[in-house]
Amino acid sequence: MRKGIFALLLVGVLFLGVVASGCIGGGETTTTPSTSQSQTTSSPTETTSPTETTTTSPTETTTAPTVECGSGKVVIWHNMQPNELEVFQSIAEEYMAECPNVEITFEQKPNLEDALKAAIPSGQGPDLFIWAHDWIGKFADAGLLEPIDDYITDDILKDFAPMAVDAMQYKGHYYAMPFAAETVAIIYNKAMVSEPPKTFDEMKAIMEKYYDPDNEKYGIAWPINAYFISGIAQAFGGYYFDDATEQPGLDKPETIEGFKFFFTQIWPYMAPTADYNTQQSIFLEGRAPMMVNGPWSINDVKKAGIDFGVVPLPPITKDGKEYWPRPYGGVKDIYFAAGLKNKDAAWKFVKWFTTTPEVIKELSLQLGYIPVLKPVLEDPDIKADPVIYGFGQAVQHAYLMPKSPKMGAVWGGVDGAITEILQDPAHADFEAILKKYQEKILQDMGSS
Repeated sequence: MRKGIFALLLVGVLFLGVVASGCIGGGETTTTPSTSQSQTTSSPTETTSPTETTTTSPTETTTAPTVECGSGKVVIWHNMQPNELEVFQSIAEEYMAECPNVEITFEQKPNLEDALKAAIPSGQGPDLFIWAHDWIGKFADAGLLEPIDDYITDDILKDFAPMAVDAMQYKGHYYAMPFAAETVAIIYNKAMVSEPPKTFDEMKAIMEKYYDPDNEKYGIAWPINAYFISGIAQAFGGYYFDDATEQPGLDKPETIEGFKFFFTQIWPYMAPTADYNTQQSIFLEGRAPMMVNGPWSINDVKKAGIDFGVVPLPPITKDGKEYWPRPYGGVKDIYFAAGLKNKDAAWKFVKWFTTTPEVIKELSLQLGYIPVLKPVLEDPDIKADPVIYGFGQAVQHAYLMPKSPKMGAVWGGVDGAITEILQDPAHADFEAILKKYQEKILQDMGSS
């Protein structure tokens, strides 16, 4: 990627100068997220010992638009996979070509959470670290994060997807900058579905057409757990957990309605199993026209030789009103560690990294990251990529995974309710079951 980003920027500047008046959104894994508080992390590769990679400033220079430069060393802790690290290093080299007085150092930590919790309080932590947004609550409550409120402006926030803006903050303070996201969407087989569903009614018609259980063929493949069905469970305004009040919402009429809708309108067209691998195999074997899954599943879809597309879960029309499914989504953040030694240089690098469209585009094309910088989602190359663009559109409707540490008590309760419903979905007392597990979650929260 050397010269790539700044070459693109230079071309853009030259072009604008000519026309004058012209005008001009992890590493690859195949595992499903577990229903735990850290489920949106990027399944980093485990290593046996920490390794440090220092990216030194290249000697060559590249003419490019002015960027804000600090000075000194900026240390970033991470647990990325090798292919991710390679791209991040290349991007850092581009920045240092413009800012030769800055040294960006990446340090691999095999157990990042424990390393941070041990090092930051003793003043031995990094300037920055990279992880999913769902650490922001527990790390901020523990005093392990540095606020960046003084740096955040409306001009910065306006270019990010709403979910990404939410992922930057906790209890009134900004602690991180976002660069990618993930959520679930419909992955459809183009050989079976010529036009993807734009409404739930169209989706249901496709499910009805292909549902043939006697021949082990089904209308849709959809793993069932708290994470995967969150889009429908929260579609009508309900929720598992409200970050603002830090209270669960399984007993809300809107949440009950969402669960009832899933198990009466979608489950009847599915294979009778909640198992992730079984559901995915049904789609990969051509026994279902659609699958609900995340970007981590795309490698397996490609290996199966399926000509596929990706679209958001379609809106549901009920009583004359349109409701968009709101699946849980996760955001990848660059955090500012408490007591960081070089805040000014760290901010200038992170701001450039997360708000420069060419950088985010490079992450998307090289690593399959779903952009949260809105201008990138409109880039022709991104639009041409069915995976990135499709999941990028799905992110626009996603419901940010709660940031509060109390969310840890919610996953087990929701999965318990799902397990009980699955014992007899056709005759389940949804209201009684969800109210029962609402109380269990409250008890578990009180004892945690």
